[in-house]
Amino acid sequence: MDARVISMLANQPDTLNGRLEILHQAVLQKIPAITRLSCALYDSKTDELKTFLTSCITGSRDEPQKLLLSDCPHLAELAEKIQYCVVNEADSFDKLDSNHADWLREKGYRSTFIVPMLHGQRFIGFIFFDAIEPEVFSESAQRELVLHVQVINMTIAAEMSMVQSLLATTQVARDFTDMRDFETGLHLDRMAHYAHIIAQQLAPKYQLSDEWIEHIFMFAALHDIGKIGVPDSILCKPGRHNEEERAIMKTHVNKGVVLLRRLLADYDLVDMRDTEVMQNIVAYHHEYLDGSGYPNGLHGEQIPLEARIATVADIFDALTSRRPYKKAWSVDEALIELQSMTAAGKLDPECVQAVIDERDQFEHIVNLLADEQEKRSPDDDMNLGR
Repeated sequence: MDARVISMLANQPDTLNGRLEILHQAVLQKIPAITRLSCALYDSKTDELKTFLTSCITGSRDEPQKLLLSDCPHLAELAEKIQYCVVNEADSFDKLDSNHADWLREKGYRSTFIVPMLHGQRFIGFIFFDAIEPEVFSESAQRELVLHVQVINMTIAAEMSMVQSLLATTQVARDFTDMRDFETGLHLDRMAHYAHIIAQQLAPKYQLSDEWIEHIFMFAALHDIGKIGVPDSILCKPGRHNEEERAIMKTHVNKGVVLLRRLLADYDLVDMRDTEVMQNIVAYHHEYLDGSGYPNGLHGEQIPLEARIATVADIFDALTSRRPYKKAWSVDEALIELQSMTAAGKLDPECVQAVIDERDQFEHIVNLLADEQEKRSPDDDMNLGR
């Protein structure tokens, strides 16, 4: 890797994807046929491989259809054994999942080099080098790419370590809050997956990067961390809150912002990319487009997109989860309610339409991450038990 590339990386591009593009340019100097370099992260809860970073010299953002590792025996074996491999169109594209193989052919790629990524000793995903020519990845080419693989893996692992250090601390707050208000961690996991699906659907219109979408997934589960600052007598109250108690409950938003900023400062992550996304989700996930939300009464696009996404995801989960005071609504019943709230001017219509368009995915998460028995304090109908 030449000094120019190292210097460019040292200047810390604003995003991980920016760093990947610099590394891709270095790869192209040695192997010009590699027109696409991408990284996919593995989600063990859903078994999904999700494209996280992509650099493609054609400029195309079209990605393969969702891959489940269990549907891809060849990739599953590579992940289990931590082995890399070369797959060529001429003799072995059939090793790949059919959707993946069809996508490679459709885009004109004729060979691919697949390398597992690790965080410590844990498998976290794959790096894919896709080439427009056959038989590109000779043994010498693979040796050439080893250094780049190490740099990419280290870059992603370093970013994940910072985020996971923060999440580990907030997980303590989450777990403590979960024990106090009977809200299960699976609610937070479901909500994160719902937010991820909505963000994916909005990506073409808003030109959302895979990196930004993945951060939505990671940060959405932090939306209610401020509940740790709400007194037990209110948080755990088995009955309906009165006006004074409801006002105290609403303080969890500002408490969450204060807690998050303190944690960011403690971990020296104030300047880390996308912490603004994290803070926006915590600060604004109870705001409504018509200004009737709290704590700031924001209107319309004053509410950041990531918060509008989190709001819809959170309400959908509240509706489709069982509570002591109500049964779990069906997905279709929840969709009707979301549409009603949209018509009333409260929810982002594009976010709600994304839920409608991806109804089957939402129902899959409802069933996959269902609680055996989810309990939480009743709230008024306006807040839908949130």
